Amino acid sequence: MHWLAGACGAGSARRPAGSVPVDGASDLWVVGDPPQAWVRTADTPIRRVIVVGTCGASDGELNRLASSGVPDDVALQWPGAYAVVEQTETATTVWTDLASSVPVYTTVFDSTAYWATTARGLAGLTGAAVNSERLAAELLAPSSPLLAGTTTYFEGVELVPAGHRMKVTGSGTTVARVWWPGTTPSLGLSLRAELDAAVGVRVDDAVSPSSDLSGGLDSSSLTLLAAHRLGPDRSVAAFTVHAPFDRPAGDLRYAFDAAERPGVAHRLLPLEAGHLPYGGLDTIPATDEPAPSTRAYARFAHQMTAMVNRVGTDAHLTGDGGDSLLSTPDVWIADLFATRRYREAVDEAVRLARIRRRSPGRVLRDVLDLRSDPASALVAWARQARGQVPASGAFRRLDQLLPLVDQQTWVTPVARHHAAVRAERAAESALRVPTGQRAVWDVVEQMAEVGRTAYADAQLAAESGVHLHNPFADSRVIDSYLSGVFRRMPSPAAYKPVLRAEMGGILPSSLLTRTTKGVYTPDYHLGLRAHLSDVSSIVDGHLAALGLIDPASLVKILRRAAAGLTGGLWLMDAAIVCETWLRAHHSTALPVWESTTDNVGSEALTP
Repeated sequence: MHWLAGACGAGSARRPAGSVPVDGASDLWVVGDPPQAWVRTADTPIRRVIVVGTCGASDGELNRLASSGVPDDVALQWPGAYAVVEQTETATTVWTDLASSVPVYTTVFDSTAYWATTARGLAGLTGAAVNSERLAAELLAPSSPLLAGTTTYFEGVELVPAGHRMKVTGSGTTVARVWWPGTTPSLGLSLRAELDAAVGVRVDDAVSPSSDLSGGLDSSSLTLLAAHRLGPDRSVAAFTVHAPFDRPAGDLRYAFDAAERPGVAHRLLPLEAGHLPYGGLDTIPATDEPAPSTRAYARFAHQMTAMVNRVGTDAHLTGDGGDSLLSTPDVWIADLFATRRYREAVDEAVRLARIRRRSPGRVLRDVLDLRSDPASALVAWARQARGQVPASGAFRRLDQLLPLVDQQTWVTPVARHHAAVRAERAAESALRVPTGQRAVWDVVEQMAEVGRTAYADAQLAAESGVHLHNPFADSRVIDSYLSGVFRRMPSPAAYKPVLRAEMGGILPSSLLTRTTKGVYTPDYHLGLRAHLSDVSSIVDGHLAALGLIDPASLVKILRRAAAGLTGGLWLMDAAIVCETWLRAHHSTALPVWESTTDNVGSEALTP
């Protein structure tokens, strides 16, 4: 696994053991073997600029940043997913991308501020313990960025939020938001143009580019944009992972339709019994946080290995993030009410009710329950976690990003207390959402969650030698879409209408008329039945030792879920995924740091 680290401020500096100084710098180090151009620098006598990640800037453009300074909208200057660091004699300043696709973490050790692209690396510096509050929050409200805030799974290691600027000087550290949809000048480019540029910055110079081709709109769009750019002399290796079949149906049929386009070298990757969900959990590598692909790691690792063996992929595209970006949250209807657009709100409720097969009145009641500002929702959720409010009535649906806590009977009172404390702390720093912008705010928060957690998947892929990319989480792609729908979002009842409209000339007609996603829940129930014994055996482990779960209660509910007698599998999965992550973490040594005077003869990395 590769990562970058730096130090700033007074005190005795340390460096990761085995790291290489970047371009001769004494306070900037790279660990591992990063992809070409993953770290780039530009220097002048007064300023050094470091770009980390995939960035479409030319050398000349980086040199101009070093000469004139870094603007706050630097994440929108070029296609790609990248963070930017500026070093001067008086300050170190970091600008994060809009989805934390290149996450930046920070901590303080021996009066020196350190930052890195890995939380686990900084935990090795400070000897940080696992953060029980963060684990408890994940157990009760999986993948809820509102609750997580800037915390990480390690005590004392903080995330620099997406779309923010962190400045470290001798007098302290300040963090400020520098981006919000609609507040920066529009670049004037369509979503398709930005997606095309995002794909191009990955595949144009790749020797053997590849992509997912699941048959969904998102992966198919990226695959065909790559094929269009590479043709006619080159092609993109498009991998479709599928169950055995007699004739193609569902997602597979759509994948075959897309694969007929020129420039697509279609690669079928059939699954076997050993690739079911919940298999191979004992082989998953250590990552900064629980990875989204944990449950399906057997399948994930199978695909990564096959891509390396078959085509030697050096840049792989996935459609992760497309759903979160392009699907309008139901709370948009509440936004319409908040801005007195009552007729539109009722019309949208009727459309959504027709899709959900519910009454318009029920839909309206549900979405209006979501109108609370983030701080109020967090406080109410904390009270509920402590058992101080019922799970019905006014608090029946606290927030779209905060699920109710009455279902997780296997979570202990200790965990509920930890999670409540976390919620109250998050409420203290939560920003009030401008009137009529709650749906946009939800998308912004979800994209930051998607981008950061996808980095954990990228860490898994890197163990197999694959460089994973998620163009839908690129800053310019996010800004282009949200700036375009900022004042009038698509209907929550519509299926990704903006993408379908803009990809009209490239997607096959079958995909353009598609209005649903594939459903994979049966695969997870089948996988749980197949691996129930193994999954049950790991439950009484680290989480139980921390007092966060009752293993007997969880095993009982897992058996019911495997038999198809109960729902809410995604809530149980949080415990399985967190326990798997803890086992990988505790079985893998943390990165070691050493004095900067050690190994002074190491060869410098010159990007």
